[in-house]
Amino acid sequence: MNADSAHLHRSFWMESAPAAPLESLPGNQRTDVVVIGAGITGLTTAYLLAAAGVRVIVIEEGRICAGTTGFTTGKVTSQHNLFYGAMTKSHGLETAQVYAHAQQAAIEWIAGTAALDSIDCNIRRTTAYVYSESAGREDDLSDELAAALKCGLPARAAGADIGLPWEVAAAVAFDNQIAFHPRRYCLGLADQIVRRGGLLVESTRAIAVDDSDRDGCIVTTDRGEVQANAVVMATQIPFLNRGLFFARTTPMRSYALAAPWKSPPDGMYISVDTPTRSIRSHVDSQGSVLIVGGGGHPTGREDDTRKQYEELQEFAAERFRMNAEWQWSAQDYVPADGLPMIGPITSGSSRIFVATGYAKWGMTNGTVAGMLISDAILGKDNPWRATFDSTRADVPRSLDTVISQVGETLKSVVGDRIEMLSAGHVEDLLPGKGAIVRVDGHALAAYRDEDGSVQAVTARCTHLGCIVHFNDAERTWDCPCHGSRYTLDGHVIEGPATKDLTEVAVEPRI
Repeated sequence: MNADSAHLHRSFWMESAPAAPLESLPGNQRTDVVVIGAGITGLTTAYLLAAAGVRVIVIEEGRICAGTTGFTTGKVTSQHNLFYGAMTKSHGLETAQVYAHAQQAAIEWIAGTAALDSIDCNIRRTTAYVYSESAGREDDLSDELAAALKCGLPARAAGADIGLPWEVAAAVAFDNQIAFHPRRYCLGLADQIVRRGGLLVESTRAIAVDDSDRDGCIVTTDRGEVQANAVVMATQIPFLNRGLFFARTTPMRSYALAAPWKSPPDGMYISVDTPTRSIRSHVDSQGSVLIVGGGGHPTGREDDTRKQYEELQEFAAERFRMNAEWQWSAQDYVPADGLPMIGPITSGSSRIFVATGYAKWGMTNGTVAGMLISDAILGKDNPWRATFDSTRADVPRSLDTVISQVGETLKSVVGDRIEMLSAGHVEDLLPGKGAIVRVDGHALAAYRDEDGSVQAVTARCTHLGCIVHFNDAERTWDCPCHGSRYTLDGHVIEGPATKDLTEVAVEPRI
């Protein structure tokens, strides 16, 4: 893998499941429910609502299943690393049991839906392993197994040979889990939504939501307005600041590599060691692919993001003699208290629903969110509602994260003003590099292309004004406060920001 390939950000899922683009929103519309976001959360919600006879419009800023869902590892499992032992201790056994039951239900719903609607997404049943190469983690894995069994999960102790080309010190196996092709699955859901009378639109950015009118909500987009009875914000993190979800979660990026492989391990694997390593195979009519993931860091807070790919490639080469053909990264939000937040945006709202905080386990949690939110809109009770309640008050567990997020914001908004006084000049930028620079006394986010030309945009995130940082692996501008990301020319890639950075022409000095 050469240095230039580290910038290609190519997902195997996206390239192996192309789809024709959809039209944008055709002007002002009226419907029952607007779903903002066409990843697994939004599409599952819309599918369930459309199946119940509800009129649905799904709005996607980019392409369907081209966000985190299209850049995942595609594991559908209730095995979430060392989760159930910690959850039992922090929230109690009953909460851990509800979470476990919801994850298992999501697995079976995905399998059942794919079978019912003949969605060809390469589903296969397999075993998910959590393992350690260090004997010092045996007690942690033993505690996890005990907690998982109390939660009613299909867990068992596994030996040193778990199908990897090396022995491990200890492992726990979850049987009858699922590996699948996430984009093919989501494209299948989208097709079924349309068959049931729903409308899906791409290249349409939702900008605002107003639920003050007693007759319903108005979603403002860059293509027109949509009136609806309810709105679902399936956007990873809500772009509305109500509920302060941006302060109750930490945005995290993680990395993956993939290559064709003749005989990859059959199972799905994740290590408890540091750095985390995730391994799985994908099998379809074209052959087998090995996917290796891991690493990770808070968004916008890593100086050398290319190092994440390089270290992952070193691991893959050492353990599998693998040379990556695809490489990609994804973003997810980790909740302060460990549980996803799914439900109304505030306790006083019955029209706007949110789902966030999947902690990198979005295939099952996104499905759980779709089931919970569709039930709420349809007026059905759901036994998982209280456990995933988006309005829960959990101050002791959330305080550290909230303080950290507020501190990062203050550091960026206030502290970076001092740092900008010593910012370099745009003339000092080397080709292929980006940095915060001073131009005529103003701070700009500037990037110099390989041909020497410079692209510059305003440096403050349009969400809350934090200074963006350059991501050298993806060549993007990332906000270290709440995870908003922008292209080099300032276009929003991920929220909570909804407004682009402004392009600024930079004239070279003579």
